[in-house]
Amino acid sequence: MYPHFMTDSDFNSDNTEYDRLLDEGGWIDDSATVRSEARLGFSGKGENWSFMTILEADFALSKGNTDRGRRLGGEIEDTGMTGNEFAIEKLEFTYDFTSHGAPMQVMTGWDTKWLDIETGGLAYGDDHPYIGLKGKYNDISWEALTMFINDEVYGGPDFEDNDWEAYTFKFAMPVAQGLTLNPFYAYSHNKARDANVHYIGVQTFGKIGRLTPRAEFVYAEGDKDNPFGRDYDIDAWAAFAALEVNVSDEMNPYFGGYYMTGDDDRNDNDIEAYNPITNISRYTSTFGMENAFIYRYVPILGSHLYSNDFAMLGDDPGYGGISNSAKADSPGMYSLGFGTKGKFENHNISYKTQFQYFWFEETGALDQSYGRKIDDDIGWEFDLRITYHFSENFSIGNVLSVFDPGDGIQDLYGPDFDETAYLDTVEMTWTF
Repeated sequence: MYPHFMTDSDFNSDNTEYDRLLDEGGWIDDSATVRSEARLGFSGKGENWSFMTILEADFALSKGNTDRGRRLGGEIEDTGMTGNEFAIEKLEFTYDFTSHGAPMQVMTGWDTKWLDIETGGLAYGDDHPYIGLKGKYNDISWEALTMFINDEVYGGPDFEDNDWEAYTFKFAMPVAQGLTLNPFYAYSHNKARDANVHYIGVQTFGKIGRLTPRAEFVYAEGDKDNPFGRDYDIDAWAAFAALEVNVSDEMNPYFGGYYMTGDDDRNDNDIEAYNPITNISRYTSTFGMENAFIYRYVPILGSHLYSNDFAMLGDDPGYGGISNSAKADSPGMYSLGFGTKGKFENHNISYKTQFQYFWFEETGALDQSYGRKIDDDIGWEFDLRITYHFSENFSIGNVLSVFDPGDGIQDLYGPDFDETAYLDTVEMTWTF
């Protein structure tokens, strides 16, 4: 259970069209809201096979979705527990062929898969339907997937035009004691955006003594068409680096930052704005925090769920992003941050606190789209999470998240959008 308390999520003291946030359970506003995420999982395995399935209902509590449910011909829409929304959230079936002479495993379902969640989460992480293979040869592990990001199987004669598939391959190998090198590749065949994009990336992570380095680089190259016959060349990149230091159980300071290219001219034939398949920075190890402000869908910032970028700002359809929401004229961004985390009192108390500052990387195309000069200063965010673990089955935590907007926000929306946003979330978690 996640009770939320929020004020000025649109950086404005008045009610505006941007005065809301979206999380997995739906929209929340300045009124107190309780998000509920209920899961029930099953798993099993035999000599060569395994399966896992998780049922889930994720919604903001209200009378309509907890007590009433959907009525045929009525006005109450079921979005919760009492109707048909408690459904399969994740599923995976596997079969291991190693005993048959082939050291690999086939898998299918829609469990969470990723390319780079161990570092910056810049390329892909989500739970789309897939079929794939994985295996291990000596110390080198590998995985190859065909994922159906969007697959329209109904509609009119052009329903296939909305399909979006991604083909991914990654392998991981130790390169030093405690350090892993993880090159990866993804081909995004995005029919809905007439885009074909190659993502070529590499990440490294691990633990060397008291140091935990994490770094990632992703290059996006390809082409995109528009309905008017204009061809675009995609040439963009993104990077992440961070270093964590294990001083003690109570203190593990870290610092690092992100970089994503933006587009400088919406009128040329080049797209230099970096659009991921899905940015998954919310669940990464360094700056990830589930109930932080930036990792929601924040309309005023143009950031989508799970992401820390601002790829929804702009007018021209891009070539990726969650729900295909990223823009070709988006400004990219770079950020710098630091924080620390640790545990106290026999590990019953844990905490994490961090500070991040965000800038637009390039506003040239955005200036043209909005018809005015936009400053590159986005603003800063401060997050603090403290959790008390009463037992291995129950904990209560609190996340305070503060975002103070910079001059770029006022340039985009007006001088009245200068209030600090506050978001407080109580985390009540039962696990058994």
